Amino acid sequence: MRIKIRAPNGSQVLALSPETTISSFLSEIRSKTSLSGDVEIKYGYPPKSLHLSEYPSSTLLRDIPTKLEGEQLIISETKSSAPFSFSGGAQDSTSQPDAPLTLNRSLKPKINKDDPPDVPLKSGRGTMVLRVMEDDNSCLFSAISYVATGSLYSAAELRQLIATTIQENPDIYSEAVLEQKPDGYCEWIQMESSWGGGIELGIFANFFDLEICTIDVSTNEVIRFNEGKANRAVVVYSGIHYDTIVLSPAGSRTNDPSKDKRIFSSSDDEELEGALELCRELKKRKYFTDTKSFSLKCNICKTGLKGQKAAVAHAKSTGHMDFGEY
Repeated sequence: MRIKIRAPNGSQVLALSPETTISSFLSEIRSKTSLSGDVEIKYGYPPKSLHLSEYPSSTLLRDIPTKLEGEQLIISETKSSAPFSFSGGAQDSTSQPDAPLTLNRSLKPKINKDDPPDVPLKSGRGTMVLRVMEDDNSCLFSAISYVATGSLYSAAELRQLIATTIQENPDIYSEAVLEQKPDGYCEWIQMESSWGGGIELGIFANFFDLEICTIDVSTNEVIRFNEGKANRAVVVYSGIHYDTIVLSPAGSRTNDPSKDKRIFSSSDDEELEGALELCRELKKRKYFTDTKSFSLKCNICKTGLKGQKAAVAHAKSTGHMDFGEY
C-alpha cells in the first residue's frame, strides 16, 4: 500500500502493509513528519478530515471505510493552524488563535438581490450595480468567479488554484509572506470555512491577467492588484465580506444579471468612478463592518467583546472559536 503524505517538512511516500494498525500508522506519520503532538489528517478533494480516532487503535488500515491506497494525505499538527482574519483581507499580524474563528454576521445590513443598489453612469451607457455574494465564507471566491469566469469556476476550484500557485512558487509565497508555513496555508485556504484576502486577490489578478480593484466601503479607498493590465474587474470590500460591481447596459433591467458587463477597460475610468459613487451610497446605508470596534459575543460562553483583537485574545485564552455580532 503506497500513500503519499504532505506535511510542513515536505512530501514523501509511505509503503505500508494493509495489515498496519492505526496506531502504527500514526507512529509512522509522526516519525516521517517530525510532528510530536496530535496530528490532523485530510484526504480527497476538497480535503476532508480522516477521523481515525473513531476506531480502536488496533484497527487495520484495510478495515477502515476510507481506502488509502494511492491517496494523498495532508498532515498537520492540530496545535498549529490557520491565519485569522474576520475581514478576509489583510491578515491580523497579532497573536493568532490555534484555529480559524467563525463569525455569524446576524446584523449585516441586508440587500435585496431583486432590487440591488445601483448608480447610473452620466454617459447613459448603463448602470453600475452591486451583485451580492452569499455569506458562506467563500464570498471572495464567488465574486472572482462571477466577474472573471462568469461563474464557471467553483469556490473549491479557486481555492485549489490558490494552493497550487503557492506550492509552485515557493520563492514568492514564502513563510514570511504567508505568515505561516506554505503547506499549512495551502491546507487552510482549501477549507470551506477559510476566508480569502489580499494574497488570494493578487494570485487571481495574475492568473486571470486582470487588474482587480477592491473598493473599501468604509473609506472609499481603492487597492489595485496587478495594476496596469488592459482590463479590470471591481470587487467591493465591506469589512468582513466581498461583493462585486458590474455594469448593467442601458436598456437592461438591473435585477437581470444575464446582461452584466463584468470586465472593464482599464483605459476608461467611467465605470470605476461609477463604482466609487455606488460605494459611497453603500456607506450611507452602513453596508460595512468596522472590525476594530464592532460588538461581538462569544456564542459559547456568551462573553461580550469589542473588536477583532478582543476576539483573538478571547480565543487564545479559552479555545472558543465561534462568535456573533451584537
